[in-house]
Amino acid sequence: MSVSGGDQGVSVPGGDRGVSVLRVDPATETMISLIGSLADNKSALGRRYGEWAVSAPTIESAVAAAAMAQDELGHARSTYPVLAKLGVERTDSGLDAGHPMPAISSELPDWASFIAANLVVDGVLTTFVAGARDSSIEPLAQRARKILQEEGSHKIHAERWARRIERAAGSDLDLLRRRIDEMWVQAARWPGPDEHEGYRAAMAAGMVAFAPADVRRQVRDWLSPLVDGLTLDEPADWSDWDENYRR
Repeated sequence: MSVSGGDQGVSVPGGDRGVSVLRVDPATETMISLIGSLADNKSALGRRYGEWAVSAPTIESAVAAAAMAQDELGHARSTYPVLAKLGVERTDSGLDAGHPMPAISSELPDWASFIAANLVVDGVLTTFVAGARDSSIEPLAQRARKILQEEGSHKIHAERWARRIERAAGSDLDLLRRRIDEMWVQAARWPGPDEHEGYRAAMAAGMVAFAPADVRRQVRDWLSPLVDGLTLDEPADWSDWDENYRR
């Protein structure tokens, strides 16, 4: 995708390879990155949920997985057009493009991974979206409010399964803890470093409300009492963080 009009400049953070944009201000550049990556990850999450709709451990969860898959794919479809409002033209097509987190870029290996993605990846993305519901980017605010209406059922599903596995304990709980910690290592880096200039500028412009550290803290405060024994460390080393891929 590219920004229409003007000279081409820096690559879009979080966008696809070969993407070029105008040399926009840091706040807009950061929001292009976040919105594009949000849609990429929503699309991937929808596909991962859908793959488990036929093999979930209960009929109820199979139905829930199918419904959540449709929600996430719908969120992706409605989020990509927000980029056009920021002057970005997508040259690719379909919902299998982009660069989602590696943890959800291919089929999830087990049900614990499904629940970990439901808790961690969905949790981080939804928390970011909550910080955009009053965004000064009105199309983003509209999408955010709609997304949040549908994410409540995702949270309920994740919490019920986390409590169920917590009660069962044993190897199932050990595996869930491991999968959550694995997902957290990637998802916690998605918002970026707290001192990021572009993100701070976006907050100052009212484009987004929650700082990266606030997103992580809110998700951590939700998960820690839900599943005992999690690590959920704050990322410390950002020296190799790639803004193009948000990881």
